[in-house]
Amino acid sequence: MKTNNSDLRVVTLPWSDGLLSARLWNVGDRTVVGVPELGLHCYGKSQPEALLRLFSALLKYYRQLKTFKSRLSANALVHLDLLTHWVNGIEHKMTAQSTEPAAVIDMASYSQSKR
Repeated sequence: MKTNNSDLRVVTLPWSDGLLSARLWNVGDRTVVGVPELGLHCYGKSQPEALLRLFSALLKYYRQLKTFKSRLSANALVHLDLLTHWVNGIEHKMTAQSTEPAAVIDMASYSQSKR
């Protein structure tokens, strides 16, 4: 299989503040995505599949590092710090409350207007 270097793209990892980045490229008919800061790579038949696999692998890797924190090497502790920051960013974005109150919809009026 031949790597197509012209297709190499550098993208920020979703919910990352720039500490972690991802590299995307194609090898044959597969898409490869990697996080160079962690030395982690995943592949898929399409870009969405590869990115989903990467997202899942990052979360699994984070859980493993967190579980075995007392046994980690210095390099693995750096990975844990990076992933902890990334996961905290995800949790913050998912739980962030809007500063404006949500609009209240009168469901009786709404259902009558749809008839």
